[in-house]
Amino acid sequence: MVKRTFVLFFLIFGFLGLQSCSKEKHRIPEDQFSDIYIELLRAQDSLGTAKIMMEPALDSILKKQGVSRPLYDSTVQYYMSHPEDFRDFMKEIQERIPTLRDTSR
Repeated sequence: MVKRTFVLFFLIFGFLGLQSCSKEKHRIPEDQFSDIYIELLRAQDSLGTAKIMMEPALDSILKKQGVSRPLYDSTVQYYMSHPEDFRDFMKEIQERIPTLRDTSR
């Protein structure tokens, strides 16, 4: 699971690399961003890590969450620049994943 998490993390940064720098400096609230991240993990489980499959999935998740791509990109950029915060974020994700497995059965 950790390996897939890191694959997804790098996939997110690949998406970010294709986007122009956003002037929007706000971030998605952490609880909402964790929901988005977990939905991306689920999509990756179903679709794999190919960009051609994950990009539409990401767009769909963002639309469902009411989040713009520039806001998403600036949030990812924030976590790239603040590794301590990203580490804390990932700890929260790792704590939530077992409870998600229990509720999905």
